[in-house]
Amino acid sequence: MDQNNTNTGIDFSERAKGPFPHFFISGWNHLVTLMAVNALFVLFNIPAIAIAALYAIVFMPGLINAFDLYKFISVPSNAGMVTPIETNVISYQLLSLLYVFFIASVVASLLICVGPFQTGFAQVYKDIRNGTSVSLFGSFRNGLKNNWKKSLGAMFIGILVSAIILLAISFYMNMHTTAGTVIGAVFVVLLFAFILIQNFVYQMIISTDLKLSRIYKNAVLFLFIRFVPCLGASLLVFLFYFLIPFVLLMSSSYVTLGIFVFFYTFIVISWMQFFLSSFASGLIEKYVAADD
Repeated sequence: MDQNNTNTGIDFSERAKGPFPHFFISGWNHLVTLMAVNALFVLFNIPAIAIAALYAIVFMPGLINAFDLYKFISVPSNAGMVTPIETNVISYQLLSLLYVFFIASVVASLLICVGPFQTGFAQVYKDIRNGTSVSLFGSFRNGLKNNWKKSLGAMFIGILVSAIILLAISFYMNMHTTAGTVIGAVFVVLLFAFILIQNFVYQMIISTDLKLSRIYKNAVLFLFIRFVPCLGASLLVFLFYFLIPFVLLMSSSYVTLGIFVFFYTFIVISWMQFFLSSFASGLIEKYVAADD
């Protein structure tokens, strides 16, 4: 990969404090903008949510069985004064929340998203990070207008590869053999690796003039060149996109449901994407040339 260390437009006074202080300072200074981005992400990705819902219908039965999630959606028959009809209603509600968890996770992590809109959001994150004048709709429009062709390719790759990985996880984990479990676990790791790759790709689309094939090649190489930092980033992805939403939704409480709706509509998604954007930008500046 080519070397490129230019930092045009970057606020050096903040960058000098280090990447993490710079991330939090720039994010806090644009808190309202990030909240708006989060809400717009949910709104503009309604088509992606529909596709994710279809994926949930196709893949969730196998995944529920593979990971033995029935214990989270079943209600004991001797649960106090609960009648069989009420038990069925409760089980259906919990199952619905499990499907909501799946849809929220795959969309927020960019496995399934509306690609052109995501390049618009990526441009907003880039302008916030670089300390330039940020116009939410201006930055969004520029990112979308200049990169919609390549972003469509990334979107379809995400939809296709996600389906293959989810199918493989469901198939091998449901074999209930040692070999099947090992292979299924490998595909789970690949799923999280692909989440990082997709986030890297959208940032590279708006940051370079590279062809999409080279963008994906560089994104994969990032995982090997910076394995430990990427491992840490994947743990944060697991925490905020999978573990916390699962706990909040499966707690089957109106309070936790409200917390989930508020934080994932206005805060968590944009901050996580901003973090992954900042992480990717450091790799791009160090390893990838701006021009093809």
